[in-house]
Amino acid sequence: SHWLSTSDTSPKTGNKIASPVPGGAPLTLDKPHLLYPLNTEYEIFTTAGKSHTLGAVLVLGHKTPLEAGVPPVGPMVAQARREGALLHLEKHSWPWSVAMVPVMKVDLFELANNHVWQTDFGFPQWTIGATGRYMNLEMDAKGLTEWGWINFGFQTYYALLNCGFHMKPSAGTGAGVHPVPFGYVRVYVQQPDGFSYENWMRGLKAGRSFVTTGPMLFVEVNGKPPGSTLKMEGKQRVANVKGSVESSAPVEQIEFIVNGQVVKTVNPSSQAMKNRAFRTSFNESLPIERSSWVAVRAFEKNGGRRNHFAHSSPVYFEVPGTKLLPRREEIDYLIQRVQEEITRNQPVLSPAALEEYQQALKIYQAIESEVR
Repeated sequence: SHWLSTSDTSPKTGNKIASPVPGGAPLTLDKPHLLYPLNTEYEIFTTAGKSHTLGAVLVLGHKTPLEAGVPPVGPMVAQARREGALLHLEKHSWPWSVAMVPVMKVDLFELANNHVWQTDFGFPQWTIGATGRYMNLEMDAKGLTEWGWINFGFQTYYALLNCGFHMKPSAGTGAGVHPVPFGYVRVYVQQPDGFSYENWMRGLKAGRSFVTTGPMLFVEVNGKPPGSTLKMEGKQRVANVKGSVESSAPVEQIEFIVNGQVVKTVNPSSQAMKNRAFRTSFNESLPIERSSWVAVRAFEKNGGRRNHFAHSSPVYFEVPGTKLLPRREEIDYLIQRVQEEITRNQPVLSPAALEEYQQALKIYQAIESEVR
């Protein structure tokens, strides 16, 4: 309902959407369908009057029109939090993305984003300079492949999770802008207490969810839903990961992720169901040696293309005497990206805005000091 592309401008005056400003309440379309109309996208391409891209963040579910421009982001975040909104990091490779995560305390990470199309992948060179060499991303003569782009998002997300930022996965389609139907990439949220806007947002914030470009992925870990935090006592520390995939094509593989590493891959047998869909069950035990997170991702067979995937929200394990920390190459990569942005923004941003980047750098450096 609000879309802003210029820095230092209030959404009240700089909104690029001409429609009347809606109220901050859900609109019911019919019993199982509703929308919440008051959300804001800060997608900054013009900064201090210059063509200078910062990036995009979505503010979901605030109650009144946001007043503050960005950067700095602090005043905007303060109003969003007062009104119960969620902060949704749009694509991971925008220039400001990794610096905004610790500063904004972002809630949601767009793990399935609007560059994942139903047609051929269209952005092989976009932000390719932001990739990390350690990621070993798939590329061809044009640049990133579709799987390379998706994996870039996965690995950035994993690095941030390993730093202790408990962001939940989310999705965005870009229908009407990109060649994808509405909802091609999407996020599903468990609703054990019944469907409502409030319950859906509460479940999204808690991570009771998965993202998908096709398969439906249902996971529980030690009997608990995605997003849970489990305390592990004693010497027998195991994650029992159980669930199923329902899909329109057989599942090619299921991968089990611990702290960003694929620790087990299963090439399962999918069972055909009466409705021409397929069901694939899994039940695996993974050792937990230290404080960790566990997630599952599944891929449909799709003629060699890997874009039909689903990814669960993580489950976190707390093991006494241990701490979740990133790998050396992950924290080095995050620090490098923030340092590059400080240098690039030095001639353009205000001192208050630059101070937020310095704050992000200090947070990452404090994490680095604990990495051996």
